[in-house]
Amino acid sequence: MNRRLARRRLARMLLTAALASLLTACATLPQPPDLGVLPDPAQVHQRLEARRQMVRGFSMLGEIVAKGPGGEVAGEHRIQGQYPDRLRAEIDGPFGKPALLLICDGARLAVLNHGEGKGYRGPASRANLSRFLGLMLTPAEIYTLLGGSPPLLPDASGQVHASSTPGQAVLNLSDGAGLKQGVIFSPGDYAVFQSWLNDRDGGEISANFSDFMELPAGRFPRRMLLMAGEGRELTLANDRLTINPPGLDPARFEPVLPPGVEVQELP
Repeated sequence: MNRRLARRRLARMLLTAALASLLTACATLPQPPDLGVLPDPAQVHQRLEARRQMVRGFSMLGEIVAKGPGGEVAGEHRIQGQYPDRLRAEIDGPFGKPALLLICDGARLAVLNHGEGKGYRGPASRANLSRFLGLMLTPAEIYTLLGGSPPLLPDASGQVHASSTPGQAVLNLSDGAGLKQGVIFSPGDYAVFQSWLNDRDGGEISANFSDFMELPAGRFPRRMLLMAGEGRELTLANDRLTINPPGLDPARFEPVLPPGVEVQELP
C-alpha cells in the first residue's frame, strides 16, 4: 500500500514538473522584433526622398517580362539611367534578337522597333511611354522605380504604423484630393519592399521590390514587379545591378535614331 501511494506521489511530481516546463517554454517563445518608437511621417518622407535622390545613375542587365491585354512578351534587357529622368533601354527577344531600343532625355523620346523596322520620335509624355512600356508614367517616375524607390505624393499628410511583417513599417499618405499611397519600408535603412498608389478613379499602380543585394550605396532590389490596370505587368529580374556607376556617357541618352530608319512622329 505504501509502495502504491509512493508511486502515485511520484507520478504527480513528474506531471507537475512537465507542466511547469511546458509553461516556461510557452512563456519564452521567440517574439517578433520590437520596432521601438516608429519615426513620424515627415521623417519617413524625408528619408525616403533622400534615398531616391542618392541614386544618381544605374545600370542593370537581366530578364524582362511584359504582360498586357495583348499577351506576354519575354526577353533580355540592358537598361541605364541618369538622374533625374534620362533612360536608355535595349530589349532583346528570343535567341538574343534585338527587339526594341528606347532612348529618353527626360523631355524627348526615340524608339526603334526592330520587328517593324520603324522608329518613333516625340515628347516623352505618359501616353507615349505607355505605348511602349504599358505603364502611364513619366520618365522621372520610371527612373525612380528602376532605382528601387517609389515616387512619393508631394505635400501629403501621412501616418506610420508597424507592418504585420516583423522589421517592417507602413507609411500611408493622402493628398486630400483623392489620391492615396502606401509604402512598406524598413525603418533601419529605408529600403522599400512595396508601394501602391490609388487614383481618383479607383485605379491602382503598384510596385513590389525583392531579392535585395548589398551595394556600396546601400541595399537595392534586383527584382521588381510593376503592376497597373487591365492586367498590365512589367517584371525585371536583374542578373547585374550597379547603382551610381562611374563614367555614364550623357550622349547615350540623346534620343537619336540610326540614319535611314523610317520615323513616325508621336503627338
